[in-house]
Amino acid sequence: MLQKENIKIFVRETLGCECPEKVFEFIDIQHYIKLNSEVLINDKINVGNRLLIYVIEIHNSKFIKSNLSKLISSGKDERDKNGFNRFRLAIVTDKMNEIKQISQMAFENIKDKDEKIHIHLINRNEIAIL
Repeated sequence: MLQKENIKIFVRETLGCECPEKVFEFIDIQHYIKLNSEVLINDKINVGNRLLIYVIEIHNSKFIKSNLSKLISSGKDERDKNGFNRFRLAIVTDKMNEIKQISQMAFENIKDKDEKIHIHLINRNEIAIL
């Protein structure tokens, strides 16, 4: 299980969020959440009931093409329903060259996203907390 201090480091250093210290007083982590038969979120992190993060490990571009809009839509819906300020999708991969361009293009084509939704691509070997 991810420890709260590791979550704080992940949020601030890896994702670059400038959340105030107060939001880190409450952190809830859920593991292995199934969105549908194709999509499994490795970790769903609630930081202070203000920031919602989905962490998902992806290793092929076909998955991105088929499921990125579902992930964004689900995160946006959950963010709005529960009153979060922001939603961040952290894509962890060991195939950065393959995933990066495809995910950026797919993200740009999502019509119902807004300025409070962000995606982050993280090399698998650069993240030890998962």
